[in-house]
Amino acid sequence: MMRSGILSVLISGAMLPALGQTPVRRQFAPVTTAKMNSIPVYTLPDAYKDRTAHPLPRAVDNSKQKFMPPWGWSIQGWSCANATATSYVYDYEVQFNRNIATSGSTPLYTYEYTYHFLNSNNQAEGGDGWMFIEAFDILKETGGASSADFGGFEAGNGNGAWMTGYDKYYNAMKNRVNEYYRIDASVATADEAIKQYLFDHADGSAAGGLMTFQINSESMPSSTIGGRRTFTNLGGGGGHALSIVGYDDDFQGGSYLTLNNWGDGLYWCPYKLLRAGGSLADKTYGTPVMFCRLKKDYSPKFAFKISITHDQRDKVALMTGVAPNAAATAPSKTKDYAGAFNFGGGAVPMMGKGQSGTIEIGLDLTDFASLITGKEARFFFNVVSKGGTGKINSVTLMDYTGGAVKEIPAADAGKAIASGATTSVSVAWSGTVGLADGEGGTGSRAKAGAASRLSAVRKMDILGRALGNQRTERSLPNPVFAK
Repeated sequence: MMRSGILSVLISGAMLPALGQTPVRRQFAPVTTAKMNSIPVYTLPDAYKDRTAHPLPRAVDNSKQKFMPPWGWSIQGWSCANATATSYVYDYEVQFNRNIATSGSTPLYTYEYTYHFLNSNNQAEGGDGWMFIEAFDILKETGGASSADFGGFEAGNGNGAWMTGYDKYYNAMKNRVNEYYRIDASVATADEAIKQYLFDHADGSAAGGLMTFQINSESMPSSTIGGRRTFTNLGGGGGHALSIVGYDDDFQGGSYLTLNNWGDGLYWCPYKLLRAGGSLADKTYGTPVMFCRLKKDYSPKFAFKISITHDQRDKVALMTGVAPNAAATAPSKTKDYAGAFNFGGGAVPMMGKGQSGTIEIGLDLTDFASLITGKEARFFFNVVSKGGTGKINSVTLMDYTGGAVKEIPAADAGKAIASGATTSVSVAWSGTVGLADGEGGTGSRAKAGAASRLSAVRKMDILGRALGNQRTERSLPNPVFAK
């Protein structure tokens, strides 16, 4: 449906004012101190200090939860960290929040979605043990693709396929990560926070969540102890990633239950292997264990439906922006989508090697909603190009603020993407944006028994109180993480 109001398109072959475009870390490049420091440190709410009221069980095993994704499959290429982040930690959270029981032999959400953005169209290249960070960053901006929408759990391995179809991206948007957090497991006191999250998400839920951390795949010897496969050492270096799915305080002085992603299943990891002074812990940032929380009951307010053609996708970065004035000629705030559509995926057409150069995607614009203070705005779609040839075929603003979607197509399309410059398309909008922040309520999570177990904590703003270094939403454009 066409929305009444002013529509216009601005296309420029000249350089626009400098846009904030986030550099994406590539395989085996170091995680900078600035980047690690930007990830919030998680601290337990004060209510958990009362262990009489909120006791922790001696053992938890989330691999037996109905939300646990299947784990009899093996990763392809250097994708271990994308697999742990997307097909285990994130997948579990989506199923938990939507109360979806696992079925089938492969996860509902494919790691190939994030991995194909981050490699260079080479399944054997593009990942390392730290790349759950880049995967979480993408999941914050776009959400994750279901295996069904992506075309299959292992779809496109031979050509680095990117997903096409606006509705598929819209489905992903509704499961965006709100934030991801780190806990330094090199410090013994961190075990309490890790175990609480594994037990009940540290918010009184009826089940806990999963976590991930990096190790060295060339230094992970194991033996069978008391009938349990157990790591006897873990080396650092960032070459591999594991998931944490449970714990047992009574095994080997206390151990985490970890899941490998080579199809070989579960291993026990004594707490001591993660401690400072061991071969795994980094001298600067210890042993970061990470997890994510989703936006609850989230639905986009605004999105772009975009058709774009290009012959070398690693030569372009796609960005969006907004100005709170329909007459604006440039955005006042811009953003990219982390590692998605960001000079990645190899020198191949947009849909992959030997595939079409034309792709239809969706980009969520809801992060800009709080910046619209009046009843009008202008949304921008920017293509930053370093070379190659292509064109912006169409851009449509999808306005969901009134309930039923209103589609506002750009009046001019089929414009060439200027090589070595930024090409911008803008759409004017008028209307009213609600005051809700877009995160919604508590969702349909499985919460049986939660009120009786942690009613005191439920009265808090759990997420706000839980941050040891609470920060506001990342300003736009995204920061550059320099060494």
